[in-house]
Amino acid sequence: MEVHHHPNVEKKKFKEYFLEFLMIFLAVTMGFFAENIRQYISDREKEHANISSLVKNLRTDSVMVESSVEALDYVKIRIDTLMQLIRSGKYTTEPETLYRLAYQTRGFREFAYSNVTFQQMQSSGSFGLIRNEEIRNDLVNYNNFINTDIKELETRMFETEKNQADWQNYILNDTFYPSVDSIIHHHALKNHFYISGDHTRAFSPEQPAQLLKLYNLMFERNVIFNYYRIELAKLKDENNQLLASVKKEYRIGNE
Repeated sequence: MEVHHHPNVEKKKFKEYFLEFLMIFLAVTMGFFAENIRQYISDREKEHANISSLVKNLRTDSVMVESSVEALDYVKIRIDTLMQLIRSGKYTTEPETLYRLAYQTRGFREFAYSNVTFQQMQSSGSFGLIRNEEIRNDLVNYNNFINTDIKELETRMFETEKNQADWQNYILNDTFYPSVDSIIHHHALKNHFYISGDHTRAFSPEQPAQLLKLYNLMFERNVIFNYYRIELAKLKDENNQLLASVKKEYRIGNE
């Protein structure tokens, strides 16, 4: 009868098991921390890239607010002058002034909002990477103010501008205007704007009542102008405060 001898299997000591466990644990832990550090660095890079782009958008907004106010004031001064001309009745002796002002008060330049970065941050989910909660809230409020208060007033501005333009087209004789080519290339808004010559009489007996209605339409438009200008001033303040907060938080200069 054969006797089988089993090889002696050396059993590992507890200390060796513990060392193996410790090495595995450390490797997993280090990998976890390395991944977190990598993600943190990636998030901070995205955050700073978004902030840099956001600052550019805010600076563009600031310029566009000033441009909108300047364009608004240009038209408003002429609306006020045209209303005074109608109220005084001097339009009968100054028809060229009436036609020039009627032409110059057409149109409206809305505020062009630079919201590309804000929309990208929202759609990509990177808006939450902005760590400063106050700045996040200010950005949301800034965006909401433009998309509600500003845009609602702009809708009213377009409505009142269209009402005025439609009525002017109805009551004024376009043949008294110079040609489009003359207006564009020869500055006819300033010189020889009104064509008289052998044209028919500029004002009919119905004209006073028609111009009174035009006056009322411009009055309504003027009210909206005033509200809109107040809101643009508020927007300018919010823009300045938000830009200052972002630049301070992220130590951005005035380059």
